[in-house]
Amino acid sequence: MIFIVIQPAKLTSLAKECLENFESKKDLSYVVKSSMPILYFGNIKKYFESPIRIITVGLNPSKKEFPDPDPFLRFQSMKKDHFYDFNQQYLAALNEYFQDKPYKEWFDPAYEPLLNGLDASFYGNMVNTAIHTDICSSLATNQTWESLSRSEQKNLESSGVPAWHKLVDYLEPDIILLSVSGGHLSKIAFETVNDWETVYTTQMDRPYLVNSKKVVLSSGKQSSIYFGRAAELPFGFISSETKYLIGRHLKKLSDKPEYTPDFNQAYMYSAMDLDQNDGEIFG
Repeated sequence: MIFIVIQPAKLTSLAKECLENFESKKDLSYVVKSSMPILYFGNIKKYFESPIRIITVGLNPSKKEFPDPDPFLRFQSMKKDHFYDFNQQYLAALNEYFQDKPYKEWFDPAYEPLLNGLDASFYGNMVNTAIHTDICSSLATNQTWESLSRSEQKNLESSGVPAWHKLVDYLEPDIILLSVSGGHLSKIAFETVNDWETVYTTQMDRPYLVNSKKVVLSSGKQSSIYFGRAAELPFGFISSETKYLIGRHLKKLSDKPEYTPDFNQAYMYSAMDLDQNDGEIFG
């Protein structure tokens, strides 16, 4: 598999660190029993082969990733014993996630339509294959992230946020798609190239904005972050059709880095021209 060939020591190190963190926290009352940490979701071989490398970002895995009575239903390789190394068994389970019984009820409405607009998918059936990551923690919790106490959140974030940055440095994405509560944006610690600007807005009673900025990874590579307000799901205020249209627009921006938006078009304008505060822009 490709993860044995591409920077194996680095990926194995990230997996080992992730598993060690799980071992240190697995007995916490709010961490899902009979679970495992999820460093990332998706086929990393196809991700690295993609013309445009895209990652999506959530907060932490859902407890529904480990359903009763078969908690490793979505991670079949964890049930097998033919692997010579546990780290490789673990990575195989992550890479195969979207091949069999993924949590489609979340991934399909959340990010898949927007990815399709970018000629991408989690499922490996388009030109680009995306990887999903979680910025706060790789550990599934019994409650949703926002339902945890602040002390519980901090306990998981203390290791989870630095681990996410290391993972992103390894993945070196061209595009980072992010739709969470605006307060989580401050967790992104990469050097910023430019301030947030609005690259897309919908015609709604309360216009839905997609904001963007570039950041620099440790290798010097620049990645474009695209952010939109979340509801119960990422980009949850807009339809699947609108998500697809946004994806097509982001594809145009990624195809033409020198592309200059036509600010005379109704659906695009600079965030600096908006009479809104950060709370309105970022949710």
